[in-house]
This record gives sequence, structure tokens and C-alpha cells, in this order.
Amino acid sequence: MTLNEEIRNGYTISTEMKKVWAVEMQLLKKLLEVCERHHLKIWAEGGTLLGTIRHHGYIPWDDDIDMAMLRNDYDKLQAIAKEEFIAPYFFQSGYTDQFPCGFSKLRMNGTAAIIPYEIFQNFHQGVFIDIFCYDAVPDNNEDLEKQKKSGEKMIQSLKTYCNSYWSFSDFKHNWKTVKAKWKVGRKGFSRCFKEYDDIYRKYRIAENKYISFISFYYELDRYLRDKHWYDETIYMPFEDIKMPVPKDFDKILTLQYGDYMTPVKAPTMHGGFEIIDTEHSFLDLLPAIRARHKKDNWIQRKNHLLKFLGIRK
Repeated sequence: MTLNEEIRNGYTISTEMKKVWAVEMQLLKKLLEVCERHHLKIWAEGGTLLGTIRHHGYIPWDDDIDMAMLRNDYDKLQAIAKEEFIAPYFFQSGYTDQFPCGFSKLRMNGTAAIIPYEIFQNFHQGVFIDIFCYDAVPDNNEDLEKQKKSGEKMIQSLKTYCNSYWSFSDFKHNWKTVKAKWKVGRKGFSRCFKEYDDIYRKYRIAENKYISFISFYYELDRYLRDKHWYDETIYMPFEDIKMPVPKDFDKILTLQYGDYMTPVKAPTMHGGFEIIDTEHSFLDLLPAIRARHKKDNWIQRKNHLLKFLGIRK
């Protein structure tokens, strides 16, 4: 992959985005090498699967890479992550970082990929690729709803616990933060995260027909998959590598996108970045970004108060 500006499907890909893609490809190659060596199955997911089939590489307007694994292999990857992914790589999960999400990321040190709603989180925020986990979806709707309720309650506590932002005026926010820091702090973040993961480990893929990444997203209309769609793996071109994809990719993409061979520009799942930089660390950039957001938030709340008091229209 060259770093020169390029036009694909009428869409201009800047040199800056090509640099991001190059870092992500380095991360992907490392991840695939580790999985192959340990005999762990992994596949392209979401926009990366779509890009593999339709473009033989990135969707021109995409800015990340999504991969997915079944729960058993995903847990095996977690177990070897600290030994396999050493600097400049960082394997991020609730076990290696205070990362309150039901999936993992492989990050690159010395870079920044800061998402607006994560500005006040204290975890690693370098350029990344996503690694999602397929869990069994309970056949019984009552069990599914119970699982969903328990998981959402737990992950919200973990997210609030990790938030480093305290407001001078939003006392409701501060009170929720205090409660979460007390609740999670008593047990420890890692223990609470394991309890969260165990909610989804309860149901075994071998004993249920369908899978989905319910530890991250419960939109089953588009993401409910027959587990047998992943029985066989084939390899297809993606930029300068061969990407593992499920042999039944057509069923997966049709369910998720409909007429998936017709390009439709759409935002990524994370909705864009506050800043993405392959040459500067998030550690250097976050302080100024946080200070600016605190100032903007204070000005906004002050203006609302002045309007409420009738001092300003």
C-alpha cells in the first residue's frame, strides 16, 4: 500500500488516512500471525468483511478494521495477549486496561485515535483495530432479556467508574460517578469485568443455534448469525494480504446490508474521531483536548443558566 493520495470509487483518500490504514494493516498482520500460530479462528467482520468482498480492501470512506472470533478462541487470545503483544503493540481489554467495553482492541503505541465520547476515559487511545467476540444467543427470549438487562447494568457501572470527568455544575453526573467508583472500587475493575464477561459465557455456542456479539451490541435483527455460517474459512484479497472470511459471507452480508454490492456511503460505528494521528501519542494530545472540552462545557452551561434567568436571550 502506497501512502500517496488516491481516488477509489470517486472518493479521495488522503495521505493522512493512508498513514492510518498503514498502521492498522501493521496491527492486523500481527494479529493474524498470532492467531495462525496458536490455531485460533478469526474472520473479517462488518465493514471490513464488506470491503474484502466488494473492494478487495478498505471501503474507501472507512477508517478502521473489524475482526471477530468465537468465544472459546477469543478467550484463548485474551490468555496469551500479554506475552504475544509487546511494544509497540498493546492488546486492550478489560483485563489489560481499564477498558469498559465488551470487545477488545489491538492498539499502536505512539499514536492517537481519540473518539469524542472517550476523551475523559483513562485507557490507551492509540490507533486500533477492533476484535469482537461472538457469544451464544440464548434460545429462550426470557433468558435473553435477563442477560441483556444484567449486562447493560454492569457495563454502565464500569463505564461510569472509568470516566475521569467531574462537572462543576452537573451534580447528577457527579453522584452517579461517586456511586460507580464505590461499587466497582470495592471489588476491583478486573474482577467486575470478569463478572460482566461471565454473563455472556453462561450460554455455550455448542448448545445454541445462533451467535452474535451481544457483549457489545444487541441489535439482533442485523447481527443474529447461524453459527454454522462460520464452519468453513476461505481467504480473499484485502489490500496486500489474504483476509480470512466465513465461507457463507453472502448470508452474513445480505442480512446486515441487504444489497451489499451497491456502495452506500455511511458513517463508521464509532461516528468519527476527535483526532487521529499516526505520529503523536494520545498521552501528549489528551490534556489540551480535555481542557478545551471542559471550557466549552462550562461556557455552554453558563449560557443556559443566563437564558433561564432571563439575563441573556
